[in-house]
Amino acid sequence: MLSQLVAYTQKKKLGAEPGFTTKEIRWLAGVSPAGQFTELIPLDNQAKTAPDLSQPEMIGLPGYLRAQGHSVEQAAHFLADTCAVVFGLAERDAQGVVKKPQEHAKNLQKQATFRLLLELAAREVPLLQPIAQALADPEQVQDFLKKLEVQTQKKGTEKLKPTDKISFFLNGQCVLDFPDWHGWWRQFRAQAFARPEASGAMPSFATGALVTPALTHPKVTRLGGSAFGHALVTYDKEAFESYGFSQGENAAVEEQAANAYRAGLDALLEQAETLGEMKVVVWYDQEIPEEDDFFRELFAPSSEAEELQALERARTVLQAFRTGQAPPTLRNARFFAAAMSPASGRVMLRDWQTGRLEDFVAAVEAWFSDLAMVRRDGERLAAPPGLNRLFLCIQRPKTPEQTFDDYLKPIKQLQTPLWRAALNPRLPIPYAAVAKIMETHTAEVMTGAFGEALKAQKPDAASLGRIYARMGLLKAYHNRKGGYRMSAELDLNHPSPAYHCGRLMCLLAQIQEAASESDINAGVIQRYYGAASSTPSLVLGRLTRLSQHHLSKMAKDAPGLAYWFNSQLAEVWKALGKNLPRTLSLEEQSLFALGYYQQLAFSRKKSESSQEKENA
Repeated sequence: MLSQLVAYTQKKKLGAEPGFTTKEIRWLAGVSPAGQFTELIPLDNQAKTAPDLSQPEMIGLPGYLRAQGHSVEQAAHFLADTCAVVFGLAERDAQGVVKKPQEHAKNLQKQATFRLLLELAAREVPLLQPIAQALADPEQVQDFLKKLEVQTQKKGTEKLKPTDKISFFLNGQCVLDFPDWHGWWRQFRAQAFARPEASGAMPSFATGALVTPALTHPKVTRLGGSAFGHALVTYDKEAFESYGFSQGENAAVEEQAANAYRAGLDALLEQAETLGEMKVVVWYDQEIPEEDDFFRELFAPSSEAEELQALERARTVLQAFRTGQAPPTLRNARFFAAAMSPASGRVMLRDWQTGRLEDFVAAVEAWFSDLAMVRRDGERLAAPPGLNRLFLCIQRPKTPEQTFDDYLKPIKQLQTPLWRAALNPRLPIPYAAVAKIMETHTAEVMTGAFGEALKAQKPDAASLGRIYARMGLLKAYHNRKGGYRMSAELDLNHPSPAYHCGRLMCLLAQIQEAASESDINAGVIQRYYGAASSTPSLVLGRLTRLSQHHLSKMAKDAPGLAYWFNSQLAEVWKALGKNLPRTLSLEEQSLFALGYYQQLAFSRKKSESSQEKENA
């Protein structure tokens, strides 16, 4: 993984030189050639290559400067830091009182270090002399601070915060865009943080070359959860030093490669997708056309309203691979996929997969095919759910009182297995996912929420989306088990009696609804669904006998409808045979749910078709 991240960084030319990083700059302080502050310029968080100090370097900076005869207490960054550090901007309450006086005092100490670094650099870099001169003038700094304070009172995107990063604008551009200061900064870091000699050259985990290992690695900053970043490679336990190695010698990576893998991973995390609490990234060893990159489709598939859905596009691309129509670069391309989450200042790598691009596209095609499910109207397939939405649909929606962490706890263990199943058609859908879906589904059926969502004249897209996702995942579970493969629509030849018991329950409920002027169907489902799905012989036989009375009445008032119901019942009983199952396991109950839903969609389709014929 490290070597592939380094290769990605080099291919994308991300610039991972030690001591440099990309920072988002929100503001620029204009400085004239005469050393006068001019205007405040908003930047909208533009990414700039800026000087960078690792955490150990930040800790060691005050000691080095004091050893050189300078009086400093806190470390600061060079050329770009927060408004709170550079200009001493404090966060204040409505009365103008500083909210966090201790933090403000520390920022003022950092400000002294920030000015000192600029003063030292300006002695050798003429470009920086106007900036150092302006910062050394207390009156100018105070006047510019007032401009910042006025900007803090603005609303929306114009509002300035003390934590916003600020740099300087002179000679027509941002100072960070000039290369003049690079040489001084490299020399300063080399002197201030001279690396102790390692025990000898060691094979690099990232490149395989014999290298002097970096004693510490820079932290990943784009994973979230901590402003201080997270370490991908760590070695702070005694067990890691059992062979006499210290710090980075236990996982030898040269400084250049360590910075490269961090830069590459941060760049990927900027575009990462979310799955529960995980961040998921995918990249390739070749340049891939956007239309052939199906990673985004896994999380935000094309809707059914678009001309070419994700499933059909995947099949088209896969056909090109298999017939040799795809360009050689695509045929030979490989993908790399990593799933990770923050954990106490470390990167927890939850999954790592690699393979051919063709295998990735095939996995996406199989995934959407397994999840395909007919819509409630029976007319066409529902849009496939994105992976994160599918994961969250396993249980009931989050309540306002719940934190996201608490909401995830019951299903957190399903994140990685679902991700792996999406990338490998041979892997099963976790049984625990089926158990949780059935718990949620049965509860919603018996409270009436399931029926209300399916019958609503103005459909609730979120509620229907959850139903489609759950039914699709149940179907995928059974298809991944091997043997009989279910279709997205009603399957008259399904071998499981449990499936046809679900169909029977649906028809019996519809018969009672059609025969009654009042909406008693909700009562039938809410009273009997749970028992019918677990002990069908005790419930469905009784409901079948009761339905005969309704069918007799219906035969007089609506003979066509009665005939249709009788033919459907005959088909179901033909599939069931003479005896109903006494009990159904949890897996069989999921087939019962699928039979119920697909029969309902089929009935809706037939009902609407019949209505159209009557109106013609």
